[in-house]
Formats: sequence, structure tokens, C-alpha cells
Amino acid sequence: MNLKIVPCVAFAGVMALAVMSNRSYAGEGMPTPALYSQLEAFHGHVCAGSIFGARLGLAAKDALKEVGGTGKFTARYYDLSCPVDGIQVAAGTTYGNKALTVQERDEHRLVLTASGNKRAVEARLTKKAEELGLKSRDLGKKAKALAIGSPDWLNLEREIEDIYIWLKNAPTSEVVSVTHLSGTKASR
Repeated sequence: MNLKIVPCVAFAGVMALAVMSNRSYAGEGMPTPALYSQLEAFHGHVCAGSIFGARLGLAAKDALKEVGGTGKFTARYYDLSCPVDGIQVAAGTTYGNKALTVQERDEHRLVLTASGNKRAVEARLTKKAEELGLKSRDLGKKAKALAIGSPDWLNLEREIEDIYIWLKNAPTSEVVSVTHLSGTKASR
């Protein structure tokens, strides 16, 4: 595998190094750096929620393909929040192609169904991923109350960035739990 180290701005003008590879995934169900770049452009900023959505969408898509899902994939998500954008980018199920619906139930749960044979999978965040997402949100609120560039602000931003790095790079099984469903359960 070819690895390339490239400089990139991580946050607040602090220089970081990124390791890029020519593999399409860092591991099974892992979004590529290019997908995360596309997601940031689409969503408008980096946040735990959009990263969650990408991880949920890709894990569900991979699992549905693995069990022989055929035809167009459609998605149902149960919370109108940032993960919806990650799902659209990673799973390719968008509002525009009428392949994504959202039901407001305050649940980070994605059901992906294959139209060809009605196979379906359900993807949920692990408890650890949800807890880290909440922590990043709380740290972000604290950071907004501080002077940008102050030592305390920089420490909080580093903590948030560490959470994002974990969410992006942790093994799929540590971020997402996928269950195979029958066709009738997918419509719940």
C-alpha cells in the first residue's frame, strides 16, 4: 500500500499531518478521507452528527450488499439532525432521489432496505459513540464561551478533534451496530 504524508490544517491554524493511502477504505465500512471532505462541503462544517451519519450509512450499505440486497436502496432515519447529511453522502440515499425519509423519534437509528428483494438492515450507534458525540457537543458549547485562540479554547478544540478522529477511524463495530431485519420490520 502506498502511504503519503501531507500537511493539512486541523483546526485553529494549528498544522497537523495526515496520512493518506491509496486504499478506498481504511478498513471494512470505513469512509475514505475523500468522503469526509465531500461530507464537510455538503454539510457545511465538521461535527459528530455528520460523521455518525456517514458511519451509519456506509455500515448499513455494506451490510445490505453483504446479505444480497438488490435494486435501489432506500433509507429511513429516525431523527431530523446532522446524521441525515452523512447518510445521504455515504449511502447515496438522498431526499432528491426520494430514497431517504426521516421520522422524528429522537433515535439515532437507520433502516436501509433493498427494493429488489426487500432485504433490510438496521444500523444504530454504539453506546460509546453516542456518549462521545454528546461529549463533543458539550465541549463545543464550552469552547464557544471562551476567547478563540486562548489556551483553554485550544485544549477544548483538541479534545473535540480527538473525538472526531476516533469517530472517523475506530473500527466499525465500535461505532455502529448492524442488525439484519426481515422486510416487514423495515417499515416500523
